Amino acid sequence: MKKDETRKILLDDIDNFRLKAKYYESLRLFEAAKYAGNLASNLELALTTMPSDDDPEIS
Repeated sequence: MKKDETRKILLDDIDNFRLKAKYYESLRLFEAAKYAGNLASNLELALTTMPSDDDPEIS
């Protein structure tokens, strides 16, 4: 799997976790909403350091 494919999957996961966080909030499941929101934020942070397929490899 290429890095850009992985990036696309992670972006979809981030959107999914943000949607779940809103759903959990609507059910008054605040701890679950907080967890889903934090998970989405952590994935976003990881994406900031992930190189694309066009970037040269670091030795």
